[in-house]
Amino acid sequence: MSLSIQKIFTTLTFSLIVLSSCAQQNSSVVQLTGKNEPGKPFTLSVTILDVDHKKPVPGVEVFAYHTNYKGNYEQDAKGVARIHGTAISDASGNVKFITIYPRGYNDSPTGEHVHFRIKGTNVVASDPELMFSDFYNKKYDYNHPNTFQCYLKSLEEKNGSLYGTAVIYVKKKNY
Repeated sequence: MSLSIQKIFTTLTFSLIVLSSCAQQNSSVVQLTGKNEPGKPFTLSVTILDVDHKKPVPGVEVFAYHTNYKGNYEQDAKGVARIHGTAISDASGNVKFITIYPRGYNDSPTGEHVHFRIKGTNVVASDPELMFSDFYNKKYDYNHPNTFQCYLKSLEEKNGSLYGTAVIYVKKKNY
């Protein structure tokens, strides 16, 4: 390979790495798993709402993680579940995670679920969970929402993939 072609290749590779890194860090849409990940494809669209006024909250950092199709976290070198990612809510308070449907733990009656960590400069940090059994068993109290649950509003299957919509309520900081 000639020096100029190698230089172009190096520059293009570096640019792609920087662009993908920026998209991952500041995007409202995040892919948690690759296309070849075993399990049923699952897309979860979440709206972040102020618990007091039920209005969308933009700029909220939403970290999500869950088990693989076998019910294991498969922690990475940093001790974090392998299937994880962070999205930032857009102007309408929306984030989207493209992943697989999680399985419950193998050694526990805890069913399938997704963990979230919420933080931002204008919200109180929280750790809500999406427990699919709460949705199936209609256990949500929409008249008195809280910040420790993720409220799954719909879950449907289309062409072998699952699609869900949900709401996470956050408490805005009082300044």
